[in-house]
Amino acid sequence: MSSATVPTSIRLTAAEKRRIAIAARKRGLSPATYIKRVALESTQSSITSDAKLERLATLVRSVYDAVEDEIDYRAAAAAWGRHLKSGAKTMSGEEARHALGL
Repeated sequence: MSSATVPTSIRLTAAEKRRIAIAARKRGLSPATYIKRVALESTQSSITSDAKLERLATLVRSVYDAVEDEIDYRAAAAAWGRHLKSGAKTMSGEEARHALGL
């Protein structure tokens, strides 16, 4: 069941009307729908802002973790490359314990 709508009007300059129309078109909305969404979202801005900040913080943590993983990978790959160039023998765990007298 839909609610009855009530018409309203606002005064805009030609430039304001163009800016609203362009912004609405970019989002695939009519100017009226765009204005309603923007106006109604601002009434929930504190809840929305907190949720957006939390999502942003999660994203930043994810990016940080990915960068940290990449740094670790590059360090390991470089170490492995140096090992292969050196021709050094690798030891099993048992051989390393024996060599250390454990």
